[in-house]
Amino acid sequence: MKKLFFAALLAVSVAGSAFASDVTKLSTKVKNAFDAQFAGAQNVEWSSRETFTKAAFNLGEERIEAFFSVDGELIATSRKIDFKRLPLNAIQKIKKDYASSSIEEVIEFDQDGEKNYYVSLDNGQTKKILEVSLYGAVSVYHGVKK
Repeated sequence: MKKLFFAALLAVSVAGSAFASDVTKLSTKVKNAFDAQFAGAQNVEWSSRETFTKAAFNLGEERIEAFFSVDGELIATSRKIDFKRLPLNAIQKIKKDYASSSIEEVIEFDQDGEKNYYVSLDNGQTKKILEVSLYGAVSVYHGVKK
């Protein structure tokens, strides 16, 4: 169940603002939790689903997304990072195994203190999302033909 929930959050994170925003449903619990954990956040955009609320915002120079349960508990955060910030062994493996693909986006996803990275690749015929562990293990998370 946790994997399924995680996959839904990741899909939302990678897809950006793919769902409707309804700020009127923003609970006080979520707003208070957000304000306590992300003081100084700017340009906050709220989006809600039945089981979670997403805040996309700027903190310093970074664009961050934070996911909260309906009870105001922080579930996960994500942010775009540079490819060169991945573990070195993952960089080497991706460059070797996916040399014909271009890197479209790299996302750092932190859930309960556990970080994983997701690398979107495109080789002109297929798109893939690779999952990279904190220790550099690389696996195909999702792949589709164009």
